[in-house]
Parts: sequence; structure tokens; C-alpha cells
Amino acid sequence: MSSIKVSEIKSIFERVIQKLEMEYGPNAEMELKTIIYRLIPSEEWNKFEKPEDWFSASEIMQGDLQDDVNELKKLVNDKNRICTFVDFDRLASVLREISSVENPIN
Repeated sequence: MSSIKVSEIKSIFERVIQKLEMEYGPNAEMELKTIIYRLIPSEEWNKFEKPEDWFSASEIMQGDLQDDVNELKKLVNDKNRICTFVDFDRLASVLREISSVENPIN
């Protein structure tokens, strides 16, 4: 079983922010090109052992990146807003989008 400390996650996020600031500047606005994305919930990962499983599974959900961004911005604009674990998923979607734009697989 793997483990990671909260302080290590903090360090990773600091490095991610440093990378973004170095590449784009601290106030740059990241353009997100995706609107709807497909997501396999973590608890369903073990159901997808073969590539053909990906195309017909009802477990694959759709997400809306614009909705994710709007909800995350509420955390920025309202310091009293409670951050939830759903916000972790939203942020992961945004980071995945930035990665796919800047480091495309094709």
C-alpha cells in the first residue's frame, strides 16, 4: 500500500504552481478547450481491464469542465466557502485538461 504525506502533496502543488507561473506568468489565464469530458469513477477502475470495456460501459460518466471551473472559482471568490472532496475531482479535471493541451498524446 502506498502513502503520501499532506506536506508532500503541498510541495507538489507548489511545484505545479511554479511551473505554471514560469511558463505563463502569475496572472495568465489558462484557456481550457474541452467542454464535456468522460470520467471513470475511481471505484469503477477495476472493471476496465481490456480496451474494449471502455466503449460500452455505463459506469463512464460525463463531466462539464466549465461547471468545474465555475464551482472552483467560488472557492477563490468566497473565503468562507467550504472546500469539499468533490472540489478535488474538479481540480483534477482542470489539471488533466491543462496537461492534455500542453502535452498532447498525439
